[in-house]
Amino acid sequence: MRVRLVKKLAERIDGVDLRAHAPGDTLNLSLSEARLLLAEGWAVTEHPIKERRRDVSGATHRSALAADPS
Repeated sequence: MRVRLVKKLAERIDGVDLRAHAPGDTLNLSLSEARLLLAEGWAVTEHPIKERRRDVSGATHRSALAADPS
């Protein structure tokens, strides 16, 4: 699980070694390690940035409005 370290109050916490990391670093941890850091408030979840979807031609899609026949 990807988390971003937001604070570091020690080099280790319950077996999770943080010596090589500083606040702001993104870490790939096991689910149990990530949950520990999240529960202690030392980390927040890190979500990958999703790109906008485009069609193959790269065209931008717009909604077409039909003219009112009356």
